[in-house]
Amino acid sequence: MQAIEDFFEIYKQSAWSKDSAAMINLYDEQVVVFDMWDQGFMLNLPDLKNMIVDWLGSLGEEKVKVDFEMVKINQSGNVGFANALIGFQAIASDGAVLRSMKNRITIGFSKLEGEWKVIHQHTSAPISSDGLTGILDI
Repeated sequence: MQAIEDFFEIYKQSAWSKDSAAMINLYDEQVVVFDMWDQGFMLNLPDLKNMIVDWLGSLGEEKVKVDFEMVKINQSGNVGFANALIGFQAIASDGAVLRSMKNRITIGFSKLEGEWKVIHQHTSAPISSDGLTGILDI
């Protein structure tokens, strides 16, 4: 990535095209990811790579449409971070939306040898006070 802003478009395009290699290339070898699903966290790129390959490989005929909202980027020198809302829609081959969800995402970046890489990523979703529904549901 030449700029932190590139992350959002590359992530969206690689999810839509099921290009696990392009998505994996966004991340540093020593990335730490706090995720909402199954494992809960990944402490390096090989762990994250397995998750991405499994996720995109499990889609079959479905596609994933990713949208980012409220993106805010802060950077200084060779470090930066961004936060946003990230929405996921599973799209059937006929274009129907099968399911969707929205999460919060915070991403830490480091610039090494002229290229930005994700070094930390954290996703979360608030739960309503009744504990039954997600506040960010699409």
